[in-house]
Amino acid sequence: MKISQIEMFLQASQTGSISEAARKLDKSRTTVSAALSALEDDLGVKLLTRTGNRILLTDIGQTVANDCERLAMIANEIKAKCNQHIDGVESTIRIARDDALPEALWRDLIKQLKQTFPKTSISVYVAPPPELEEMVEQNIIDVAYGLLPANHRAPRLHHVDLGQIRMMSVAHKDHPLSQLRKVHSADLERYTEIALAYIDDESLKPVSPKSTNYIALAFYEYLRNAVVDGTGWSYVPDLLIKDRLRDGTVKVIKHNRAMSWQPYGEIVEQESRRGAVVQWLSDQLEDYLLDHSGAE
Repeated sequence: MKISQIEMFLQASQTGSISEAARKLDKSRTTVSAALSALEDDLGVKLLTRTGNRILLTDIGQTVANDCERLAMIANEIKAKCNQHIDGVESTIRIARDDALPEALWRDLIKQLKQTFPKTSISVYVAPPPELEEMVEQNIIDVAYGLLPANHRAPRLHHVDLGQIRMMSVAHKDHPLSQLRKVHSADLERYTEIALAYIDDESLKPVSPKSTNYIALAFYEYLRNAVVDGTGWSYVPDLLIKDRLRDGTVKVIKHNRAMSWQPYGEIVEQESRRGAVVQWLSDQLEDYLLDHSGAE
């Protein structure tokens, strides 16, 4: 029993005509008729009855038709996955990312990714930037996207710079820091800082807080929300806060280091081969950063 015979059987049963099945399959009538006879001989049953130029399913033919459809679908899935592998498209991809870029962007990218690579299974996990390197190094994920560290902690990893994100020190418009004409480092230390939190091998830690009085939260969106609520000041990506800056809810702190640029990119193992899915996703992120980073 061959898949090609199954496909011919299904076409013949659906069209009710060997000639029409042959036309749709771009084969000769003789080839289709011989294949159907060979299939019946192999199974030891009559699947079709022939009446003139018309054919009908026998009782056993009707019984196995649905199974044959499933078998053909599975065969096509196997072929598609093998062709995908030949074309360098990952069959599965495990992604971790931070939330330095807007959530709406990621929702759209995941939708586009699935439309572009429909046979690829995708897992996505959100984590603070300091956790991304270790996740790649431990093979928990295949690729990470996020703000890149200043120093490479793991020599086995490769960082691909996709663009720059502007980071801003901000506070609610009614916060005392927003009222100062010039903010010194001592002023920042005096007020509650909303810092980024991450987990290392030892414990839950804040990422380099400038104040000893801080609240550490796991995601930049949480930091932004705490600033909007007036809970404290924070250092956040401008892509997450610019709407609040425009409407005046939040202000940039007037500190000499209130703004800086930080690279955003891809983290993979040095020896890993960049597949089509990772290449596509990295290209989309690079284009977005080129078009939006620092834009007013």
